[in-house]
Amino acid sequence: MRVAHKKAVLILMLSAIFVYGIFQTRDYLMGPRILLESPEEGQIFKGNLIEVSGKINDVSRVTLDGRLIFTNEAGEFKEKTLLAPGVNVIELKAEDKFGHKTSVIRTVLMKVE
Repeated sequence: MRVAHKKAVLILMLSAIFVYGIFQTRDYLMGPRILLESPEEGQIFKGNLIEVSGKINDVSRVTLDGRLIFTNEAGEFKEKTLLAPGVNVIELKAEDKFGHKTSVIRTVLMKVE
């Protein structure tokens, strides 16, 4: 094999290792991900006790309106919270072990009859 072929094979192998490394660390580089299933934006409730649920990936700390909550092994959570009459803002914050943060905000309405 000629020297040029050896260099080309070496460069190709190093490039493949680099791409594989990036692929394997993509979850850590992207930070936490939040999928808030309930409540929906603008949803109207008649009662003051609601359930906030969803799924969170790649987190070390999760808070709902400033209150620490926990997930199961699959990253799913269900947490009850109280609404005040009128417009309410629900904020879910997540942080991973590298300090990456993300949040989801939903505005809902508690209708008083």
